[in-house]
Amino acid sequence: MSSFAPDAAASLGSASAAVADRTMAFLDYFAGVFTLLSLTAVVVCGLAATDRLVLTARLRVAVQSVHRASAVAALGFLATHVAVKVAERHAGPQTAVVPFTGGTALAVSLGTVAADLLVLVAATGVLRGRFAGSRRPWLWRVLHSTAYACWPVALAHGLTAGRQAHAWVLWGYGLCAALMALALLVRALAHLGRQHTRTRRQRGSKAYRPAAGRPAALAHLTAAPARRAARGRPITLAARSGTGSTPQLPRQPKHAAPPDSRPLRLAELGRNR
Repeated sequence: MSSFAPDAAASLGSASAAVADRTMAFLDYFAGVFTLLSLTAVVVCGLAATDRLVLTARLRVAVQSVHRASAVAALGFLATHVAVKVAERHAGPQTAVVPFTGGTALAVSLGTVAADLLVLVAATGVLRGRFAGSRRPWLWRVLHSTAYACWPVALAHGLTAGRQAHAWVLWGYGLCAALMALALLVRALAHLGRQHTRTRRQRGSKAYRPAAGRPAALAHLTAAPARRAARGRPITLAARSGTGSTPQLPRQPKHAAPPDSRPLRLAELGRNR
């Protein structure tokens, strides 16, 4: 009974160590791959969320949610990947933050550059509201667009750093590249479509634009009859010639008495009596 407890503790400790070793080996091999896959989903969903030709408004909101979730997953896998490499002494703490230091290989430094760019992209995504309210809102688009540079650098790091990749890993990287090319093609076509529509609208507005003095003449023709009608005078519009004419009143006889002259004379006679 006294010897059973140490044996159980020893077996439990060895089993825990074996599980820890297998977990570290799994993370060492797959954490970087998962980071690249998540980064691919981030960029592809970010490009697809701007599409207005195929996706509806509700689908664009759903794609934006996937875009944010993929960004969080990419940061988590990146932190795990860096922690495992530092724990196994494949890279130093300074090398994981600052590239091209400590005599590191080019492939490892490319991974550091990709990691820094990914953190910058995630930070700008979180602080988007602050950039929108600043004096330079275009700065957010410039910084957030570094994801387009982050992805190929991360792909180059995954293909050149570490051990030789298996065939399925290479196929996975090829699939990521195909998805990225498709997303960029859709984005380019959507941009060209918007530019073409904007150009057609501008040309149409220029073709149907009225003459410079036409609105003032029309306003004069419509305002003059209204003023004359308010004064209680009859209105007749003369026939318009080719150059246009203004409304004219009918001519009255020179010796015609006004319609209200008789009541005025009777009133004067009454006062004289």
